[in-house]
Amino acid sequence: MSKKVLIIDTSILCVWLKVPGMETCGTKDSPITFDDVNSKIAAEEKRGRTTFVLPIASIIETGNHITHIKRGDKKNVGH
Repeated sequence: MSKKVLIIDTSILCVWLKVPGMETCGTKDSPITFDDVNSKIAAEEKRGRTTFVLPIASIIETGNHITHIKRGDKKNVGH
């Protein structure tokens, strides 16, 4: 049984966390939404053969994006 590695980059992490202003990534013709990301991660988790990698750079960059949100919008992150 082969293993798979899924690397979660900053844009995907921002979509998955529903960071305001970054709710989609990809192209205008083919946007990637929370539902796309969430279902992919859930499907890979269910298979049980996938190793998820969350690079420290993605964590730092996502945190940076969150800190640049207007103060009143921070309470909506992830909801």
